[in-house]
Parts: sequence; structure tokens; C-alpha cells
Amino acid sequence: MSPDRFAKLTTRQRECLRLYHQRYRVKEIARALAISENTASGYLTEATALLGVGGRPAAAAALAAYEAAHPDARGRFSVGDPTPLPTAEPSPPGDDAPAPAATVGTGAPTHAPAASWLPFRKGDGNDLTVAQRLFWLGAIIFGLVTGFGLFALFVRTLSDVVAQLAR
Repeated sequence: MSPDRFAKLTTRQRECLRLYHQRYRVKEIARALAISENTASGYLTEATALLGVGGRPAAAAALAAYEAAHPDARGRFSVGDPTPLPTAEPSPPGDDAPAPAATVGTGAPTHAPAASWLPFRKGDGNDLTVAQRLFWLGAIIFGLVTGFGLFALFVRTLSDVVAQLAR
């Protein structure tokens, strides 16, 4: 395979292929690179098309072989080198990943999701007690009623001021 094909790969495509070669699934690659699953899948598909190989495993293996043969062509993170990306083991194989070969662990701290304050569908359930839930329900209702009352008072005062100015 000509080196020109590998030169056409973007940094993100290379990163996705490297992680895929390390047996990460698309979901894990997306989480590691802080991109969406669709974007990660798109990078892998584009890289496979640019390299002109039969599939994602072949593209990942081709990049690994190319970087092993040309150490000067490696990017910041290379196959076989410890990466500061996720430390968790790859998930069991699914539709988008080959069978796992080895445990991946670098000893680096795990990265928090980009938006850890957002609720996720598969996150933990509500851990508030019933009393805490009732307190917050009351606090929210009180805040809404107070806010509406202040808004109504503001509108009335403003209309009185406009009426006085119109005289």
C-alpha cells in the first residue's frame, strides 16, 4: 500500500484507527476522543475508504503495520505506546468490534465526560430520599409562585406609571 494513502489520513482518523486496532468499540472511541459515536464511525468509514481496504479491522491493521515500519510517520499517540486515553478495558465484542486480544490499561487517570453535569439516559437513578424530593418540589413551587407574583406586581406598577405619564 502506498505511503500517500496514509498521508491523506487526518489526525482524528488516525486516532480512531489506533484505538480500533487496540480493540476499542466505536462507542468507547467516541467517549475517549470526546466526539459523538456518529462522528467516530464516520472517521473510521472515511479512513477505510481512503486506504482502500476491505473493512475497519483491515484499515486499523494497515495503519499499525505502516506506523511500525515507519516510526517517523507516527503521530503524537502511536499503536503500542501508552496513550493518555481511557484506562478501562475494552467492552466485549459487538457488531462494530473484533474480538478482544489483551487488556488495555495505561495507569493514566480516567477522563471525566465532557459534560458530566448533564443527565444521561443510562445514568444512575434518582438518589434523593422521599423527604428531599418533597422539599425540592415545595421549594420549586414556592419559587414559581413568588416569581409570578413579582412579575404581576411589576406589570401593574409599570401600567400605573404609564397611566400617570399619559395624563
